[in-house]
Amino acid sequence: MADTSLCRNLSAAAAAGLLLVPGCHSVEEALPYAEAVRIPLEELPGLAVGTRSVSTEHSAVGYRYPLLGPDHPLTTEVRTAMAERQTRFLEELPAGGTPELRQDATILAASEGVVGVRLTETVSAGVSDTFTARTLWYDAESGQVLPWTSLFRDEAAIEAAHMSVAGVLESGYGMPLEQLPGVVGEVAARARAQEEPEEAVAESSPPKEGADLSDPEQARRVAQEWEDSPLADLAFSTAGGLAVRMEPSDVPSAGRVSEVVLPVEPEDAEALLSEMGYRAREAALAGGGEDFPPDGVLTDEAGTLDCSRVKCVALTFDDGPGEHTEELLDILAEYDARATFYVLGTLVEEFPEIVERTHAAGHEMGNHSWDHDDLANKSGRAVREDVDATNAAVREVTGQDPLTLRPPYGSLNGTVREAVDQPLILWDVDTLDWQSRDAGKVADHALTHTVPGSVVLFHDIHKSSVDAIPDVLEGLHEEGYHFVTVTDIFGMENLEPGQVYTDAADS
Repeated sequence: MADTSLCRNLSAAAAAGLLLVPGCHSVEEALPYAEAVRIPLEELPGLAVGTRSVSTEHSAVGYRYPLLGPDHPLTTEVRTAMAERQTRFLEELPAGGTPELRQDATILAASEGVVGVRLTETVSAGVSDTFTARTLWYDAESGQVLPWTSLFRDEAAIEAAHMSVAGVLESGYGMPLEQLPGVVGEVAARARAQEEPEEAVAESSPPKEGADLSDPEQARRVAQEWEDSPLADLAFSTAGGLAVRMEPSDVPSAGRVSEVVLPVEPEDAEALLSEMGYRAREAALAGGGEDFPPDGVLTDEAGTLDCSRVKCVALTFDDGPGEHTEELLDILAEYDARATFYVLGTLVEEFPEIVERTHAAGHEMGNHSWDHDDLANKSGRAVREDVDATNAAVREVTGQDPLTLRPPYGSLNGTVREAVDQPLILWDVDTLDWQSRDAGKVADHALTHTVPGSVVLFHDIHKSSVDAIPDVLEGLHEEGYHFVTVTDIFGMENLEPGQVYTDAADS
């Protein structure tokens, strides 16, 4: 029969506004079970959610992440970590049916000082599903994103936490030492061996050496060493202790449940936590109170992707907007792709609705002069007037100046460089689409020559170029690329006015 006391506790916690792990066990006796604080992204007031999703004939991928503020370190880390996982998945597609990768996030703690996020991933291939989860913790004091190990005083405390879990499995779930799974079993066996005669101790693995887990680099190193630990999916319980998730297959006596979440009681956890751990626990139990969000700012901006860690490409389109641009926007949307459009001021005035739609879809607007004149043939004053007029036209429609400038024909000189207040962006992959007017050749050139960090040149005024984009997107997506804007791929902080850039690899 179901554990009614646990069900009552879950209901009470749900009424308090917390997402709690399902926990009504179909067993005759109540089993130790922790109620973990987990808040869905959409239930945290004011928090926007970023999404990416692409479905093709060969795979389906998607992920969601919290938008905590402009260039917020946690948003950047979560989005980048999910993008890295997506790339690995696409590069090594599992066999069977149409493989699918879904990644999601929930909030474990939310305050001005600490934000905890749980990252989950589910891979479906054929009839099999695999699920993994891990946690990250943002510390506003240091401005860093930290692993779960930072919540503990030292490695001895991490071992003690494993021993607490082992004790719950042994006493609460009736599992003998030899059946304890994975890292929990290894730690328990090592501890028991140390209680045996000296010769048995000599044959056992030595205990972990101590480390200063208040040091972010040490905490990250230790997290890698303990990467297989169930504590990597660690939350705080509503009781003020720790909640450690384990796979039901590792705990057969738990019965038919979706997951097993084991308690480390508050009095046991108290001696294990670091100063960061105490603050994280306070933030978790507050449930996203009045002192959230961190830094006092929330945004619906997409958040930065760290292209130094993932395969990024910037697709750029010159000479528009035009009659084919809206078709191109529809195609890009199928791959959730962001691109950069280098527009002419005259056409911005002629097609303001297209520019507005392009900007609203999250694409980036760049300055490509007023009417495609060769800026290298103009005086400095004439260059400034040309560029300023185009900036003003874009600003009138989007509310923002273009962040970068691409001179027509790629033609520039010292006068141009001194006259402009924007970085000058060229390209490393020229598809020559204006010359061939052949969609197949354009796509083949882009797919053959693109490397991580590439800036690829197209012209959306040519129908053949727009017709090439579906094959370009499909081919690069299958290789694990992520489609970003020019300022994403270079990092706006790395771009200087008047300087010339071709691709992120050489910048």
